[in-house]
Amino acid sequence: MRIWLGLLPLAIAMGQAPAFRADRVLPSGGDRPVPLSPGMLISIYGEHLGPSPACIANADTHRTETPNPARPLQNFAERLIYPQELCGVQVSLAGFPAGLLYVSAKQINFKVPQETPVDGEAELKVVYQGLSGAQNLRVGLESTLLTVEGEARVGAPLWIHVEMPFGWGAMVQYPVRIPPANFGCSEFEVRRNGAMLPRIPWRPPAGGISMSGNPCGNIGVEGRTIQHTGRLPLHLQYRFTEPGIYEVRYSYRRVDYGAGGTQTIARTAWTPIRVLPRAAGRRATRPAPEDAADLLSDYLPNMLGFSDAAGLDAVVACLYHANQAVRQIASMALGFWPKDEVDARMDRELAVRGPNEATIDGTLARHPEMLPLVLPYLKSDNQALLRAAIFGVSRSHPNAAAQTALMESALIAAAEHVIRAADSQTVIYYAAALGTLRDPRAGTLLWDLVRRNVARGQAVTAISWRKDPRDLPPLAALLESTDLSGLAYALRNSYGDLAIPYLESALKKSEHAWVRTACARELILAGRPSGLAFVAQAIEEKKLYAREMIQFVQERFPQLRGATDEAVLTFLRAR
Repeated sequence: MRIWLGLLPLAIAMGQAPAFRADRVLPSGGDRPVPLSPGMLISIYGEHLGPSPACIANADTHRTETPNPARPLQNFAERLIYPQELCGVQVSLAGFPAGLLYVSAKQINFKVPQETPVDGEAELKVVYQGLSGAQNLRVGLESTLLTVEGEARVGAPLWIHVEMPFGWGAMVQYPVRIPPANFGCSEFEVRRNGAMLPRIPWRPPAGGISMSGNPCGNIGVEGRTIQHTGRLPLHLQYRFTEPGIYEVRYSYRRVDYGAGGTQTIARTAWTPIRVLPRAAGRRATRPAPEDAADLLSDYLPNMLGFSDAAGLDAVVACLYHANQAVRQIASMALGFWPKDEVDARMDRELAVRGPNEATIDGTLARHPEMLPLVLPYLKSDNQALLRAAIFGVSRSHPNAAAQTALMESALIAAAEHVIRAADSQTVIYYAAALGTLRDPRAGTLLWDLVRRNVARGQAVTAISWRKDPRDLPPLAALLESTDLSGLAYALRNSYGDLAIPYLESALKKSEHAWVRTACARELILAGRPSGLAFVAQAIEEKKLYAREMIQFVQERFPQLRGATDEAVLTFLRAR
């Protein structure tokens, strides 16, 4: 033992101190050095940094850190607390100990201390078995910067590159929303000579599309990768009609789900840009690409914002594109042109090229006599035309009984072609359209779809819309024997009190938990004790769906909001 103790200092003395370079201290997942900001996850690459084999730390699952106010935007991983010593390794920055996620001979992963300064330089120090190595590194917050892509000219597209702090760059990508001038949580302000410029007025066209989900997200193009990132088409929001110096300021907001509303997390200084005079000749354009991602992220926005004939021609062509996102955004892009001009153009296009799903509402509403022009496209092999024809026919309002019969017969006659040729979503739209028809053949056809398991969920819902009492027992049988939980709402919504006995039967007999919970909700809304008893049993037996049902009951009975589970259970038993 004395020999071992005596040799220990010698072994340490013969060891090699941790060694690393400043340019090999990189953000997690990054390939370039950045200022070290509070809460960031950082990797150090070097030699003799720690033990071999490596050691991995576990975060404290019971606590999280309070983010530094200077850098409040931190994901959950950056708020976790990690040990400050791991297998003999310690890391400090500006004298503050860092949490360690991973240590090895050649790499250390650590979290920048929340106390780290946000300006200047600080010493990053690694200590392993009494030996240390250090480097002075930049600390602070990366700025958000704006630059103009190429040159800015009057009457030409003006793209602004937004350089966000590390890890935030994915937030800036176009397209953002279906309305092409909607940049989501990115916001621009423009001024000239101290006066703010107004935004370009935009009119949502007929048949507008509602959107839900994260308002700060971006639109993806299925099967395609957006190549142009980190930039936004400023010319879709502001017109630069005169050459000269303008100033642009950019802000990025995030949704604050805790406090409600949004919070500004990045903002640039007012950045001057020089807009050159209009180029001689006509505005330069290029042929439309076939690739949907290239079309949406570059070609189409370059054609918008100027309300000229070339731009309208490009938008109209996109209304017939195979990709649905392209068609939807093109439809919204029509709002850059005067309504009368768009209406006249759409009327001509319907007669010459056929329907398009996003604008047919307006055309047929103005000219119901044009409905016969749409009917042949119910048997088209072109997916865009077929889907638009289904929309157009099902949403039309013929002004004569004979025209209604013609429309319904054409839609029914197209069944086998739609099932064979259409994509799955179009078949779902077709089933929904059948549910709006009065012709009894539509009901027969919908039951055929159910038996063939084609758009089954939409078909059974569409059957309920018809409110034929003869359909109620077989629909109820499906509710008991399948996983179609949405059918519970459809039955009560269409059949009212007639559906109650069937919902109570499915509540008892269904093998599918989500069908039973859906029936319980409808029974509670109908004031039936059986629904409340189901929730009470779920609480007593600690079912997986008990929490969801408790929240539903609390929303239904305001006096229970904020009540404990025991109080909810007592309330349910009493009723």
